[in-house]
Amino acid sequence: MVNISETAQAHFVKLLSQQAEGTNIRVFVVNPGTSSAECGVSYCPPDAVEDNDTELKYDGFSAFIDAESAPYLEDAEIDY
Repeated sequence: MVNISETAQAHFVKLLSQQAEGTNIRVFVVNPGTSSAECGVSYCPPDAVEDNDTELKYDGFSAFIDAESAPYLEDAEIDY
């Protein structure tokens, strides 16, 4: 689904080390399927994880994607 490069993974690990224990990231699309669609990445504390989220596990963190955004993030890549 979403590929996060090794350099981006290292950057997320560094950012997450400054957050509360158990915080991960969320990858999402705002206004999916429209001409004003935008992709984003935010912090995702444990209480923000939804039952229908897809979890992508990386070394040191997980990336969560909501069900509505998932189809629009096929083959997406995050690099830093």
